[in-house]
Amino acid sequence: MSLVRRLRAPLVALACFGAAALLLLFALDARAWPRALTHDDLRFRALHSHVGLWRSPALLPGDPTQSLLGLGEPIGYRRALQLFWYSRVGSDPESRQDLPTIRVEAQNALAGLIASGRDPQERSTAANLLGVLTVTTPAADSETQTQTLVRAAGYFQQAIAEDPGNVDAKLNLELVLRLRRPGKSGFNKDARGGFGFGKGRGAEVVGTGF
Repeated sequence: MSLVRRLRAPLVALACFGAAALLLLFALDARAWPRALTHDDLRFRALHSHVGLWRSPALLPGDPTQSLLGLGEPIGYRRALQLFWYSRVGSDPESRQDLPTIRVEAQNALAGLIASGRDPQERSTAANLLGVLTVTTPAADSETQTQTLVRAAGYFQQAIAEDPGNVDAKLNLELVLRLRRPGKSGFNKDARGGFGFGKGRGAEVVGTGF
């Protein structure tokens, strides 16, 4: 009996053992991800500035489970919401970036969700938050303020078109339209503070994402 024949059975057994181990790790990762998302969603609701949220719990290198479960977009949605909140408090405790950089990152993330969000509610939430982010960004002069209000109104209208039940976007649009009326000059800190961003719904993570 040749050496190849003598080694065939042990090699086959070893390959089967390796495949079984990979399947077991994949199954463990598939179970770990929903628990990790749910746990971190609760942490986010309790404190929006929690660090280290929605990181991979995978045992397999490269975390193929995330791709196979289609978790890229749900995780991107969650991180965009957190970037929005970082822009509200003025700092990112993970990266220590300055506020203008955080605002740009939040704007890009929300714009991406508007274009490719998985459902109308997510796209509506992203459009509403981008409108809030736009209208609460300081403007240098009255002309810039006017342009800001026009752009913000467009985002709020888009949010309503995506989800007619988005009450926050409707209230925000009404406030913007009031500020745009001739003779209005109250575009100050108090006015900016009146915009809603979904304290109970629109800017919160709902469900496990898949």
